[in-house]
Amino acid sequence: MTQEKALELITTYGKAWETRDPELIVTIFTEDATYDDPREPENIGRDAIKEYWITKVIREQSDIKFEIKHVWLDGDTVIAEWHATFKDTKRNLFIDMTEVAIFTVKDGKFSSLREYYKNTKTIL
Repeated sequence: MTQEKALELITTYGKAWETRDPELIVTIFTEDATYDDPREPENIGRDAIKEYWITKVIREQSDIKFEIKHVWLDGDTVIAEWHATFKDTKRNLFIDMTEVAIFTVKDGKFSSLREYYKNTKTIL
């Protein structure tokens, strides 16, 4: 994995989130990838990741903004930090989030994602 390829994958992640595109998000993951949000059950495989994206992003978020802060590489591990804001339409909140995500890479795609984030919430 090169720095350029890692940045390309993270940029695609951000684009998929901002555009709420479940077809795009699965393009950066291996078929057997895991997606671990600390507040949700772990999702295993592209179909589960896609369903998670539909449930959490499409049905519960809008007006998403995503900005990459840093991307680091260590062998087959990519660590990315970003800032994001969005409307949580389910709870009627504005979310301002800083996140660090740890990805494992296999065959040029992400084979796992673990998210760690802190956010502030403001009632809309």
